[in-house]
Amino acid sequence: MTAPLLSTPLQFLKGVGPRRASDLQRVGLQTVEDLLERFPLRYEDRGRLRSIQSLKSGERAAFAGEIVDCGLRTTRRPGFKIFEALVRDPSGAIRAVWLNQPFMRDVLQRRQRVVLFGPVERRGGGGLQVTNPQYEILDADEETDETIHTGRIVPVYERAGSVTPKMQRRIVHDVLQCLPSRLDDPLPEVVRTRRGFPDRRHALYHAHFPEAGTSEHTLNEFRTPAQVRLIFEEFFLFQIGLLLRRRTADAERKPAEIRVD
Repeated sequence: MTAPLLSTPLQFLKGVGPRRASDLQRVGLQTVEDLLERFPLRYEDRGRLRSIQSLKSGERAAFAGEIVDCGLRTTRRPGFKIFEALVRDPSGAIRAVWLNQPFMRDVLQRRQRVVLFGPVERRGGGGLQVTNPQYEILDADEETDETIHTGRIVPVYERAGSVTPKMQRRIVHDVLQCLPSRLDDPLPEVVRTRRGFPDRRHALYHAHFPEAGTSEHTLNEFRTPAQVRLIFEEFFLFQIGLLLRRRTADAERKPAEIRVD
């Protein structure tokens, strides 16, 4: 089961398709395994949900609330529109704005529960707003379900053409849910045991989506057990490759034995 999944071309994954697969191929990603071995550039801790009242200008923060009003607003600049949403929690309200993203009117609606993460700033009128925030819509019956883009430590990937970091996060998350319980592991068990490394499935999963409570600093230094194991794996396979090439070269240089009868 492992090999067919990891060797699956990316274009056949949900949410990818030929165009996005082409953009991913330009950065060297063709299969599911390629995707899982392209690790995040950095990590952001969006796990601590703040009350709206506690938000301060100049910080990036995550918070949850209900949309009490929203709509599209035109500006003096031709073709430039702003989608605004007023989000409220028991402590207060804040305005969220998405610049020149009119499609948001088909995404967010009144009475939806959402989690937002983004930069908080002071508006001209004195109130606070969050600009172009990452968002997740919470189902009323599923608010305890796992979120991907907010409410946790999230991976931030390098953009690949039309494939945004947020798209990659969703695609990687969906793939990780389909991994079998055991993956073929290039590291011998004796090596993993001696060094205290997790198995490959655990390492891949937690290198992309760390467990709650993992230090953001340690993640961004690439020093968690999952990250260290995968870095070691890369060097281990590189050294094995060098050894095999050296043996092949030695065999080719060995002079043929000449027998004289």
